[in-house]
Amino acid sequence: MKDWIKNREEKLRGFFELAPETELISQDKIESFDVSESIAEHLKNFNLEWHIIPAETAISVEDESYRKRLYPLFKRELKSIEYKKTSSYRAVIDGHQRHQGRIIGVETTAKPKYLPENRQLYGTPYGFEPRVDPFKPYMEKAGFTTGTRFGHNYTALRKFINIVNDDWNLRLLMPKGFRLTICPPVVFNLIGTVFHQKWSQTESLELGFYRDESGNAKCYAVGSNAPDDFSYISEIETTADWTYLGFRIALVPDE
Repeated sequence: MKDWIKNREEKLRGFFELAPETELISQDKIESFDVSESIAEHLKNFNLEWHIIPAETAISVEDESYRKRLYPLFKRELKSIEYKKTSSYRAVIDGHQRHQGRIIGVETTAKPKYLPENRQLYGTPYGFEPRVDPFKPYMEKAGFTTGTRFGHNYTALRKFINIVNDDWNLRLLMPKGFRLTICPPVVFNLIGTVFHQKWSQTESLELGFYRDESGNAKCYAVGSNAPDDFSYISEIETTADWTYLGFRIALVPDE
């Protein structure tokens, strides 16, 4: 077994208090995962880190215990389950279930606080160094007028994603069977909570997306309600003001 997968599994089993024999991802998925040294080195330059998302047979995201463990400060009217019928709830759950039992890549670039005039760049805690965000050249090509990950819009973000995917595929730097996208909301919560609690040290929020049953993009602002907590998730409009929202990247299976 690849050592990093074993280490991820051990930490996830400990967090969810699962038995050592609990299978989090199938052996077939592990054996079929193969990234060349050149591509692995390329991904390191963009701070992309591989993770496994536990299979639904091991962890159910619809279970109330999952909500309490991963979203301790997320309050609902628990006497009613009507919210589970909403398109937003179904988009989040269905979107997350599509990734369960799979390997994905999650960007770990440091997120700065948002300060007035929108000049903070990802890559350092305070965000003043203009050359540290590895995706900055692609953001410029996508027309991000601020030059940062804040203050963008849906159209520019979609253009950015397409530019990176096209470039990495053209240069044979995309892992086979994967595509680049914005980090999905529930994946952000899981990886942040279990592996990268330092992400909660800045108050600014980040974007996430899922598709609803009609194929329409549903946008979410995700982030922390407190240190070491990732309970904040709120649906937002594609036409809303995204001035204070950053984003991080993920590599997900292209299927």
